Amino acid sequence: MPPLDQQQTIASILGALDDKIDLNRRMNETLEAMARAIFQDWFVTFGPTRAKQEGRPPYLAADLWSLLPNRLDDDGKPEGWNIQPLSDLALITRDTISPALFAAEEFAHFSLPAYDNERRPVRETGGRIRSNKTVVPPDAVLLSKLNPEIPRVWFPDADTGLRNICSTEFLVFVPRVSEDRAFLYTLFSGDGFRERIVAMVTGTSKSHQRVNSQSVLTLGTVLPHPSVRRAFDVAATPLLDRVLANRRENETLAATRDLLLPKLMSGELRVKDAKRAVEEVA
Repeated sequence: MPPLDQQQTIASILGALDDKIDLNRRMNETLEAMARAIFQDWFVTFGPTRAKQEGRPPYLAADLWSLLPNRLDDDGKPEGWNIQPLSDLALITRDTISPALFAAEEFAHFSLPAYDNERRPVRETGGRIRSNKTVVPPDAVLLSKLNPEIPRVWFPDADTGLRNICSTEFLVFVPRVSEDRAFLYTLFSGDGFRERIVAMVTGTSKSHQRVNSQSVLTLGTVLPHPSVRRAFDVAATPLLDRVLANRRENETLAATRDLLLPKLMSGELRVKDAKRAVEEVA
């Protein structure tokens, strides 16, 4: 065991990594909240259209402001926007794989426990994965069908370097147009959408209630003009991409911390070398 003063130095060095991890977590909360706030304003409360209708000054860039309808129709939605089934926006892919047939290959496994653990997929070899899994395409959005009152909506990181698979408890949605991925994710993340699918659950056991995939696809959804959805993609996707980048960085930071601690405590690694390693990643 190192002397007390050296232990304090070690704690300070590793604490810098923990501080950076925490900063990234809080930044991600803010970035996701920003994406949801834009979606809420444009597509739920129809803030720009209401402002136009009431003659209030624009609060978005002129080119974007001109894309949004000038008034609400008799149904209370922006003129020209239609209520269409979710299936017009996205489809559910059901391609499955048996990872056990690829025993030595490492997969990025998007499971329910992994979601609950800071939405970090687990890297596992196929030989350790006993049941069939669903293939996760690069532009997918995952929605848990199990106990939907617990919000589990995942914007998967396609940049894992591995084949991505997920639990069959996730519905794997793929937007019909790739630019609609952020729209789909923020739609699923809203309280209103979750309340609607909670009302559709089947099953008598509170711990094993599920929503039917076909029923989700029939849900009526207000779909703006494609040009407006493309504008939303331009606004929201960079925010969500930054979230993914921060999660990747946190994995590196946590791995560095876990690698350094035993080496520092045993004296295998000198403090000054550890400081250099921390500076490189933090």
